[in-house]
Amino acid sequence: MARPAMHYCFLTVSTLDAANLIRAREMGRALIHQGVRVSYIVEDHPVNRGFNDLDPAATVEYVTDPRKPGQFARRRKLLKQLRPDFVEVLNPHPKTLLPIWSPIAGTRIVAMWDEPMVLKPLSVLKRLYEDRLAKSLIRRADYHFAATQTLAQKLKERYGIEAIYMPHAAYLPQYPPVTSPFDQPTAVYMGNLYPLFDHDVIFNAARLLARERKKPPIVVIGHGPEQERWQQFIAQHGLDNVKLLGYMSGEELWRRLRHAHVLLFPIRDTLANLTRCPSKTFAYAQARRPTITNRVGEVAQVLGDQATYIQCTPEAFARAIEQALAGPLADVDYQVELQNWDDRAATLIQALSRH
Repeated sequence: MARPAMHYCFLTVSTLDAANLIRAREMGRALIHQGVRVSYIVEDHPVNRGFNDLDPAATVEYVTDPRKPGQFARRRKLLKQLRPDFVEVLNPHPKTLLPIWSPIAGTRIVAMWDEPMVLKPLSVLKRLYEDRLAKSLIRRADYHFAATQTLAQKLKERYGIEAIYMPHAAYLPQYPPVTSPFDQPTAVYMGNLYPLFDHDVIFNAARLLARERKKPPIVVIGHGPEQERWQQFIAQHGLDNVKLLGYMSGEELWRRLRHAHVLLFPIRDTLANLTRCPSKTFAYAQARRPTITNRVGEVAQVLGDQATYIQCTPEAFARAIEQALAGPLADVDYQVELQNWDDRAATLIQALSRH
């Protein structure tokens, strides 16, 4: 009698379109390709109901009334109904910790660590709270994976656990040739506008260039809580060369990445940045455009020596943008095909089969 396929379940919190679930979506697809049964437990939300970017072979179960206290029991009930061999949770979170608080027969817990709150700048009380959550997940998890090498090191130093290094991988689909949306050499930055990230360097670089009466075209793709702040900054300093395009996906996003004269990625050397594996690094590599960035963490791991590494200051980015836009249009081979989800899935399966 044939042995039943391994069943791997993702217990999620965010809506499926969230950037922090790119891994769950792509890893699930790759696991299915390798014969693994995959399921997702997601919140009953209009975005999740209408989401169509999961592998069609995956099973999706919905947690009704996800904002009410009974959600924890409903999540656990779904886990017992699905009876997966492995349940993956992304970082410690009450919505995933409480349903797995006590063991579930035949199910082992996989902890995926990526930008955990416990390693971010926090108040004393918030840090104590996040530390308690982290220790709770460590007690329950049978396997630990870390998205960056620094994160794996910090987990070992702080909690004594041996997390397996598991970075993200290229995730954009293969698009046919597309036309350029630009009529002149343009620098492009892609990223959500959250206070923790370092997009301020780009806006201040544009301000410095404008003071020199230089206004190279700069496009910013993404949205977030700081969008209005930077829109006001653009207006205040007369930066009519800087365009905030908001959220963009699919072919329209790809057109702008693929036809950028240069891609921009400021990232400061901080613990928060060293413990996250930015997905846009892989998108930039897939676009094969020159990239101006900083040698920090997994950015350098993915882009290798093919990127242009500078200091993470407005002055350095201003000079680099000016120089890049004055140069010829050229492709860069980042060998991104080596960063693929099939290999990541094979590593995951191998690690799970050792115990």
